[in-house]
Amino acid sequence: MMFGLSDFLKSDVDGVIKNGKLVVPSDFINPGYWTALAAYCRDNRIKFNDLLFLSEKRREYATAISLEYALSGTNSYPYDRVNSGRNYCPLVNLTCADDTDKATSAINNCIRHLFTAKELSGFVNDLCDVVGDLHDNVWSHGKSTGFSMAQKWNKYSDASECFFEFALADCGLGFLRELKRVGLDIDNDEDSIKWCIEKGNSSKKIKGKDEWSQRLPSDLIGNPIPGIGYALESENHHMGLGLAKLMELISNYQGQLWLASGNKTFIVDQNGKRNFKNNKQNWKGVALACRFDTEKAKNYNSNSDDETITSIIELLRV
Repeated sequence: MMFGLSDFLKSDVDGVIKNGKLVVPSDFINPGYWTALAAYCRDNRIKFNDLLFLSEKRREYATAISLEYALSGTNSYPYDRVNSGRNYCPLVNLTCADDTDKATSAINNCIRHLFTAKELSGFVNDLCDVVGDLHDNVWSHGKSTGFSMAQKWNKYSDASECFFEFALADCGLGFLRELKRVGLDIDNDEDSIKWCIEKGNSSKKIKGKDEWSQRLPSDLIGNPIPGIGYALESENHHMGLGLAKLMELISNYQGQLWLASGNKTFIVDQNGKRNFKNNKQNWKGVALACRFDTEKAKNYNSNSDDETITSIIELLRV
């Protein structure tokens, strides 16, 4: 059995407390679950020793992916992490712009190491681009509460192919509160998710900085020109468009998606079917997991040439 983001959110966390400790299942756990667990524990000040692992193997893996360090600042893992950056990227707390950039670089290097087949070059470029966007979104909105992670595992049906999952979770404002903050008339979590995944939508565009505003260093203490100057939070400046680009990636390469905020999780399953599910937990921030099958990604045929031809024909008609 496999535990992912939706499994974490459909459980009543308070209901899986045993002897004062939060229970971690013994089955295979993927990045969506680990990142949500890390963000939840960090937000509720739950330390690593407050977790009850039903499997020693799972506990050892948790130390290997740096969950212990993320929650308690200690590292008892006795081995070199030889597969870090190859088969997985450990949990990273996105506490500042530098950490965010380092996490983006680490995961993108992992992606390029894993997917070397020529047929996957387009997929690799698109995925790396989206990872940078999503990391920047978490830093912009999650404000130091976010974690990210990536991992690959072989397919049971064909060991030469694998699944790859990238996940992140934060305990920031969440979609609904963020959209209300910028003045949008949206009053439920489902509609807020729909708005955020729509191409062209970005809360940063609604309350953008004035074009004459001065960009100040992110480590500047105080603001010498209040009302005009603003701190530069990240050099990425992806304008919050990562989710729309991720939706295109999921559609193009037949990926799976779990996107949660508040009491709803938006799901794209392995057949491309889209639906919403209720969360037992009310996730106060945003949690996301996307999974790709290398076999399906290789079989993707871009229709970009057809689109280009269509565009040329339209121009000729003008």
